[in-house]
Amino acid sequence: MMKPILKLTGLFTIVAAVLTMSACSTVQTQEIDKETFFLTEFYHEPFTSYDSWSLRRQAKDLCPTGYKYLLRKAGKSSEFAKQDFECIGGKNCEYALEWRIKCTDQPEEKFSFFGKS
Repeated sequence: MMKPILKLTGLFTIVAAVLTMSACSTVQTQEIDKETFFLTEFYHEPFTSYDSWSLRRQAKDLCPTGYKYLLRKAGKSSEFAKQDFECIGGKNCEYALEWRIKCTDQPEEKFSFFGKS
């Protein structure tokens, strides 16, 4: 009886953490034309993926009927950190995740915490 309660509590904790972190996001948006946008989000951690919950949320707000990626890149003026301990050790771990999107009428791409399947 106790294990399902603990699993449920853990699930709620993870969901709350994700929602809290995404609510604090500072996505910068630049309109290129009426249907094309350049989105940027800054991070201070090792690069792991071109995917971002915050960028997806902003893209969905800008393009409610769907969007396609024109560009997804991570930019940095020096080498990317590979492990979390490098950031603690004083290495510069800041980078910018950048998306260029175009609004289209297409289904939304599924999001997964575990990457593409």
